[in-house]
Amino acid sequence: MKSITRVGLPALILLALSQGCTLKPQYLHLDPAIDVTSEAVTSDTLIGLSVNDARTTKKLGEVGDPNKEMMDVTLDEDFTTLVAARVTEALEKRGFSVVPESGAMTRSLAIQIDSLVLNSVKRPLDFETELEAEVSAEAHNSNEKYDRAYYVSTYKITAGPPFERHSNLMVNDAVSKALTDMLNDDKLFEMLAR
Repeated sequence: MKSITRVGLPALILLALSQGCTLKPQYLHLDPAIDVTSEAVTSDTLIGLSVNDARTTKKLGEVGDPNKEMMDVTLDEDFTTLVAARVTEALEKRGFSVVPESGAMTRSLAIQIDSLVLNSVKRPLDFETELEAEVSAEAHNSNEKYDRAYYVSTYKITAGPPFERHSNLMVNDAVSKALTDMLNDDKLFEMLAR
């Protein structure tokens, strides 16, 4: 009886661990942190803000072993309100008073999440994960227009696949970096302050 317990218990633990580590479809949540390090360029200047999800698909990519099974990685929630709130906080640090864009504003900033792609594929001994994010900004004042795209690309080799929490962290980190680059872009804010 003791020999069965010594052999059976580790086997059951191993089985439980392997069941808990199986890949499942991943549904991500976007809540980027924005780090504004640049100084305020104005004081209480009114600006209209809009945030748009312009991705052509809500599926970011796939994770898994192409010889066995691939699982979808999806970001299908409406994250625009949350991103707008984070960007509003950052704009206020740069000296702006933010309202929703109405089309009649002297100053406006339109932000688009253009692309998010995450793929992780098993190779013989490891997993290769690639993530790409593209965020664009179009800003207007009464006389000028400024538009620019901000790209973030990461590449990782790991022993195992990224599970949902890892994928979520990677996507949030990439979008955070792109938005941080945008909101620390002095040319953009000098134009908006004029």
